[in-house]
Amino acid sequence: MSTYVFDNAWQQARQRLGLLEQCLDPATFRRMNALGVRQGWQCLEVGAGGGSVAQWLCAQVGPTGRVMATDVDTRFLEALNKGNLEVRRHNLTSDDLPENSFDLIHSRLVLMHIPAREEILPRLVSALKPGGWLLLEEHDIYPVLATAAGSYQQVWAAVLHALVQAGGVPDWGRHLPHLLTKLGLQEGGAEGDIPIFAGTSPMARFWSLSWEQLRGRMLAAGIDQATLSDVEAALADSTQWFTGPAIIAAWGRRPS
Repeated sequence: MSTYVFDNAWQQARQRLGLLEQCLDPATFRRMNALGVRQGWQCLEVGAGGGSVAQWLCAQVGPTGRVMATDVDTRFLEALNKGNLEVRRHNLTSDDLPENSFDLIHSRLVLMHIPAREEILPRLVSALKPGGWLLLEEHDIYPVLATAAGSYQQVWAAVLHALVQAGGVPDWGRHLPHLLTKLGLQEGGAEGDIPIFAGTSPMARFWSLSWEQLRGRMLAAGIDQATLSDVEAALADSTQWFTGPAIIAAWGRRPS
């Protein structure tokens, strides 16, 4: 049973999502441009969060295109004012998707949190038009496990425990290329970004807020408040440097 750990109802959720968008949107937009997104495309943004990717897609597909942005909690999407945007409250586990409908389907840091993730993938493929693209971007924890030490490592161990207890898979990103190939997608590709960031940077502030939201779960996992406070202070120190989870992106095209 999934209990999503980053609820949009949290009072600082929009600030956290804004930092995530600032950090990850440039690479997402580069990948979408490489797939050829253009005027007239029909796009689906799954787990659209704060809506920055959906807004960008609306500008790319123009008035002859359409973007559907879905989330289980659409509070941040409902404020968007785009004539070619449809906002839909949608649960990937239980709600249907229209088949043969989209030129591009994208999801970022969503499926890794859903226990039924591998059951959802075939339904995403079925929602593509023949020739449509599926682009998935997910975290993979391996850079942190390879490099973290001391208090930073202890905090990440508590984070991983909280994510796994809630049904997440912190290393799911590495499996995406194989999974998309198994589903019959063609012209596949994959790449990974490893963030190395300084304290006070947008990425440092994103993780600091993320851990604030997870504080209760992390304390329940056995981390002590002093260790958590030490790492929070380091994230606020511009002379300190950190390695974060990789972003693994994988894409493929439904056969025509």
